[in-house]
Formats: sequence, structure tokens, C-alpha cells
Amino acid sequence: MGSRSPRDDGRREVARAAGVAAALIAASLFCLFIALVLQSTSTSGGGGDGGGVREECGRAAYSAAVTVLSGLHPSNDLLHIGTLFPVFNLTVHVEVPPGGKAGGVCLGGHSVAAVVSYGGAFLGEGSVGRVCVEPQQQEGDVAATAWGRDVWMPWVLRRRLAQEMKRGEAELEVAVPMRGGDVLVCKAKIGGDLSPCTLEEASN
Repeated sequence: MGSRSPRDDGRREVARAAGVAAALIAASLFCLFIALVLQSTSTSGGGGDGGGVREECGRAAYSAAVTVLSGLHPSNDLLHIGTLFPVFNLTVHVEVPPGGKAGGVCLGGHSVAAVVSYGGAFLGEGSVGRVCVEPQQQEGDVAATAWGRDVWMPWVLRRRLAQEMKRGEAELEVAVPMRGGDVLVCKAKIGGDLSPCTLEEASN
């Protein structure tokens, strides 16, 4: 057998380097593919806090009731010129069906404030204490007081609200922030029974 020429050795080195580079590129592409699959699974599975909030709403029913304590009388307040100073009593009810997942459902807590509005106009807000309901308890309530100071409300809304209150048909919106950034939205008739709430995704 003849001896290898330097040219043959050079070709083998080039081929070996090309093979190593191709293997590295293939490994990198495979790792990238795995990362994309894991990210897609995590996003669709809802494993984070936001997914937990939606899961809680799926296995729990929320409702709310609101009464006016002062500052929103149809004649003495709403139909008089000037700002409003309304005060509300709020009740948020949580019901967990029998056989629900362990860990319970919690609502409210530190720095959580319910916002009361009518027709998109802010009326007041107040802190919501924390309540946790375990499956064996099945239900629980949390009460809160919300108020507004120097609240300006468009005249058309004031007149409409006054008319609805006189007929006993006025409804107020109550919004409570939830863990993960979503919002519990309730539309309750003033002085009425508990009304069902819905969970809305936080706007981007």
C-alpha cells in the first residue's frame, strides 16, 4: 500500500470537520424543537397562576349583592347639582361544589379592592377581605364597604340611574381583581338578591 499524501489527509480533516459541524447543527435544531414543544404545552395547559384562576372559576360559582347605604338617593343626591359621596355594602359569595379539588378557592386579600360603577362611570371602591372556601365547606361569603369621594357622574347617567332606582331596577357593576390578573365582574341589582358573576381575562 502506498503512503497517504498530505492532500488526502487534508481532505479527511475537512470532511471530519464538516461532519462535526453538521452534527452540532442537528443537535441545536433538535433542542430548539423540544423547547418550542414544551412552551406550546405550557401555554395551552394553563399551568400558571392565570390558568389557576380560570380553573377556580370553573369549579366554583361566584355571586354578589350590593346595597346603597347613603349618598345616592334618587332625588336628594342624583338630581341635585354637585359631586356624589356614595357608600355601598357589598357581599361576594363563593360556592364550591361537593367533590371539588383539594386546596379550596380563595378570594380577596391584601391590596385587593372592589370597584363599583354604573354605565362605566366610577362610583366607589373598597378593600375586600380574604376568604377561602374548602370543598367540605361548600360556600362562604366576604363583606366589604365601598365608597366614593367627590364623584363626578355625567348628568345623563345620573338621571337614568335615578329613574331606575325609583322603579327598583337599578343595577351596579362590581369588579374584583383575581389572582393572575383576571377580574371577577358582577352586575347586581341594588338591594336585590345575589347575582351571578363572570370571570373576565385581563386586557393586554
